[in-house]
Amino acid sequence: MNKSVRRITLDAILLALLAVVGMFSIPLGENIKVSLQFLAVIIIFGLIDKLVDKLIVVGLYVVLGLFLPIYAGFASGVSATFGFVLGFFISAVPFHFMNKIKIKYPIISYAIACVTALLVVYLCGSIFLSIYLKLNYISSLMISVVPYIPFDIAKIVLATLLIKYLPMNKLKTE
Repeated sequence: MNKSVRRITLDAILLALLAVVGMFSIPLGENIKVSLQFLAVIIIFGLIDKLVDKLIVVGLYVVLGLFLPIYAGFASGVSATFGFVLGFFISAVPFHFMNKIKIKYPIISYAIACVTALLVVYLCGSIFLSIYLKLNYISSLMISVVPYIPFDIAKIVLATLLIKYLPMNKLKTE
C-alpha cells in the first residue's frame, strides 16, 4: 500500500478513535468526571511517528469538537475545559521531541514524553479555566488539576503498558 494512503488511513482511524473515546467520561462524584481523552491522545502520539500527523489528528479533533459533540461528556464548542483540549494539540510538540530522546529503554522516553504532555495539558487547561471563570490561578489548579492527578498517572501507566506490550507498533508508518 502507498505510504501516503497508509498515513492518511491511520490518521483517520486514530481521529475516529479519539472522537469516540473522547466523548465518554466516568462520573466519580459531584463535579468530578474522568474522561479518557488524554489516554487516547497519548496512545495516538505513541503510534504516530511524524509530528505533522500528531498535529493533524489532534488539530482536527479540536476543530471538529467545536461543532460536533465529541468532547468529554458529549460536549462541543468552547467551555471552561476547552483549554485542556487545546493543550492536547499543543502537547504534541514537546511529546514528539521528548519521545525521540535516545536512552537504553525507549519505553522510558515514552513515559517521560507522556508526563511532559500531561504538564502542558494541565498548564493550558488551568490557565484557560482561570481566565474563562475569572478565578485566581491557584483556585483553577485546585479545581481542574489536583483531583485528576492520580487518574492521569494511571492513564500514563496504562498507555505505557499498551505501547510496550501490544503489537500496535505494526501500525506505525515511516
